[in-house]
Amino acid sequence: MPDTRVHLDQAEHNERFFGSFDQTTYSDWAVTVLFYAALHYVDAFLAHAGFKYPGGHHTRDGLVNSVTQLRTISTEYFRLKNRSSSARYYSSRFPARDVERSRNTDLENIKRHIRGLLPYAADPR
Repeated sequence: MPDTRVHLDQAEHNERFFGSFDQTTYSDWAVTVLFYAALHYVDAFLAHAGFKYPGGHHTRDGLVNSVTQLRTISTEYFRLKNRSSSARYYSSRFPARDVERSRNTDLENIKRHIRGLLPYAADPR
């Protein structure tokens, strides 16, 4: 599994990408990018905590549901995952309010929570 810093860097990279395109026109990609940022925040915690690389979504989902520190953000994580899956597999598009909630509520809650678990990562580079 890549180390914690690699996952944090990828999450931040995905967030910068989110800001580089029109989220209204590409709402499907917007929610997908936000989900993958969230995934890397979760993986950053898992790497820090010494968990073996989850390998796939199914294993990671189980950890989000069962690891005490991650259950706090499970609602936000799975809401992002479900929107991303709907976009990728069902060609769903989302109103601006859903994209905004995905970014400003769901991802921000995940990011804040994970950074709080990783004291050295409280301030992004």
